[in-house]
Amino acid sequence: MANWKTAFFLLLLIVLGVFLCPFWSYGANLHLKVDLELKPNAIEGSLQTVLQEKKIQTFETEGLHFKEAILDGKPFSSVPFKESALTFLAEKPNSPLFLYFEKSVNFTVVPFNFIDRFIPLPREPFTYEITLKVPKKLGYFALIPSEDYEVKEEGGFLLYKFKNLKPIKSPVLILSKEPFVSSVLTYKNLKISLYSLDNNKVFSKEEVSSWFQKVKPALAALDKKFSEVYPFSKLFVFLIKDQEPKLDYSNTLLVNSSILDDPWEFSALVNEKRLKEGVFYQEDQRVKGLALFFKDVAQGKVELRKKILSTSSLESKSFFYFLELKQRLGEEVLLSRLKHFYETKLFIPQSFEDLLTYLKSSFPEVFVSFSDFSVFKKLYLRGEVVFLQPKEGGYELTLALIKSNSPHTLTPNEREVVVKFSVVCKNVTYSFVKNVTSPYQIVQVWVKERPEEIYLDPDYTVWRVLEKKEEYVGLDRLLENPGVLVYPEEEFLLYQKIIEVFRKKGYKILPVKDPSQVVLDEAKNVVYLHRFPFPWMIKHIDQGVYFKLVPQPFEKDGMLGYFFSSSVKETELVVNLWHSLNSLTEGWIKSGKIFSKKTLDSQQGILVPVRLKPEGFYTKTSITTFELALQLSNTQLVLIGEERQNPASDFTQFYREFLENLHQLNDNLIITLDLPSSYQSLIDQFLENKVSAEYLKKELSKVEVGVNLENLIEVLRFAKIKKIKVLAIGVEESLFQKVLDKGIFSLSQEEISNLPEMDLMNPLLKTYLYEKYQQKKQPFPPFENFYQAHLLKKEALTEKLLQVLEEYPNFQTILITTKEEIITVSGITQGLQKKNFLNFKRIILDNQKRLSTETGDYLFNGGESSPR
Repeated sequence: MANWKTAFFLLLLIVLGVFLCPFWSYGANLHLKVDLELKPNAIEGSLQTVLQEKKIQTFETEGLHFKEAILDGKPFSSVPFKESALTFLAEKPNSPLFLYFEKSVNFTVVPFNFIDRFIPLPREPFTYEITLKVPKKLGYFALIPSEDYEVKEEGGFLLYKFKNLKPIKSPVLILSKEPFVSSVLTYKNLKISLYSLDNNKVFSKEEVSSWFQKVKPALAALDKKFSEVYPFSKLFVFLIKDQEPKLDYSNTLLVNSSILDDPWEFSALVNEKRLKEGVFYQEDQRVKGLALFFKDVAQGKVELRKKILSTSSLESKSFFYFLELKQRLGEEVLLSRLKHFYETKLFIPQSFEDLLTYLKSSFPEVFVSFSDFSVFKKLYLRGEVVFLQPKEGGYELTLALIKSNSPHTLTPNEREVVVKFSVVCKNVTYSFVKNVTSPYQIVQVWVKERPEEIYLDPDYTVWRVLEKKEEYVGLDRLLENPGVLVYPEEEFLLYQKIIEVFRKKGYKILPVKDPSQVVLDEAKNVVYLHRFPFPWMIKHIDQGVYFKLVPQPFEKDGMLGYFFSSSVKETELVVNLWHSLNSLTEGWIKSGKIFSKKTLDSQQGILVPVRLKPEGFYTKTSITTFELALQLSNTQLVLIGEERQNPASDFTQFYREFLENLHQLNDNLIITLDLPSSYQSLIDQFLENKVSAEYLKKELSKVEVGVNLENLIEVLRFAKIKKIKVLAIGVEESLFQKVLDKGIFSLSQEEISNLPEMDLMNPLLKTYLYEKYQQKKQPFPPFENFYQAHLLKKEALTEKLLQVLEEYPNFQTILITTKEEIITVSGITQGLQKKNFLNFKRIILDNQKRLSTETGDYLFNGGESSPR
């Protein structure tokens, strides 16, 4: 029961309620007066406030035990004390409400505790005065981040008083074993108190000051684009190990200490915080998208847009909704409306829908052709060169811009989009902007030079589907979409910290005997620890932690990840560094320091080829050279065979693009050539810049190369630039000729002993070669010699290739030869299969239009060299 003081105070309120109303209520918001006392395992408290007549007030009470509730001087007998919410309706104006409650708390779990819901919380924003008594014998220090607070000793207690006269929703009580010590930083009228709760990170005053000098310009840029008004005058920032940014608590920001490496990220979080505490009190991912939009207009980073576009979350959708709206309205017009909405609605709770309604009423003519948020979908955007012709000292380019809701068919859609595209010429790049209103729209532009390539939406301002080669691949994206993590069961302790990171993100954890033997196709994202099914795709280290990410070969949105650690200590150190590694696709970290790192360079915009590039077919589906490289990234051996009778120099472009794309995914490459091994010295000299390409071409023209010389020179040029090992593994020309002239039994005993294993009784090969033999018009040696020589060539190439695969198991090997050497009947694939090597794929370069399964897995047929 309430004591006599409470009864007297209630009587006083009833008599003088009207005069006391200003003390209890600040505007339309409830004002709470709360008294709390900390007990060994609980918080006891009372709450006083005044309710308005006929207005329903609901308090969130989850985790609280209620002792008594008194409304307007009367015990509230029907209070459901065990419910998660209490609802009251006052019959009289200015009805006083008293609540007596208790919250059980375990104070011994960690050195500091963040305790939310420690008082009954009104569902609407409120102001407060909180008095907290903490017995000194408990050894705890307390903080409720507030606009004003003070602390003093009173008897055996520490007496805290916290006051917030600006409406908030989610106060938090923080208890610590140590006194709270902060660095106070000032930006205009905003004071930021910075607390470090990460024992692994100690920052000097100079480091904090230097960091804040970089934060100020970022905050100023955001203020200039948006507003200078903040809903709080004090912000309490806590640096915590392994902490994801948390904005839930009023006046409080919880972040990882790595935030000090990125002043813009911190400034963006402060801006998001003021949106959520000033107007949008409810948690909504769409508000985060709006905050990212403000960051983008202030910072202008293309990579940020591209990264956001790689997901389909509500946050990303919201970001691009405002970005596309900016293209339609103009930046200044949209920002002025957003500022007006924020500043006029400050401390008046609004929903995201309220903002959308406000914008529609402000610009009704624009929203006639601009999608509602509910039907705002990613578009499929592409382009086609319709015509290119010389005109007026330059070139007139006719381009079709195609937008659709479907990847394969044109679909009518009401959404107009502003599309920027770049026309790349040899010496200059032109930029154009067009308003695309129809699904298939023709545009014409004039450029001074002949275009080489065209890129649509290179600045990523359209909510659209990314092409595979555009996709962002980073450690943070691996965590966004949960998949499966596979690890060797005996190495749990070694990888425990990494396993926990992925478990918290929703990954299915799968312990197995040997991860390298587990290939999962059903999951979009698959992470392997310690061992990897495709060792040629990774680097192998002895000390530290190594990781690598690659796109899934056949899953559009998925990734493969691999982590190796040499010790538990190295694992812990890399987890501490996790936020610094987020944007990387590959890295080696040793003793907590990044020794090497790599990001996967991706295409900027949708590529529209001006020249029709070699077109590839996999089964019945057309693919690009990047998609081909991606599909072959998990294949240890790639066999490339050119049609001998009609080698096309157009394939130099195929080699250039395919090898570049493959090397981008995997730099552990070895290129093998079907050339006599005696030419190895010449190849090495070229790779070491000791001989010219002209000299190399002259010398290679003296031997029966089989493939087009221009193609071969292009491959060697690429290998020299990328420092890729090249091996000549073909049979010696003199040996081949000797068998062709006189047969295999004319060889010396020593020559015979060096021959590969040969099955002279191969009826299928014999039949195939006999048909070839009969097509020879000039006088030729006996067929048996012809058969033996070609069998020798095939078996020698197979044996040398298997030796390379055995010597370099951690490399992806490419063989460049003729089509005849890799097709099923006459090629080396039979020999590979006999030796139980099955991880290979065949690419045929030929002008034919159809691909037989007996011939190869992929066909590239050249294509035209002039625009349509």
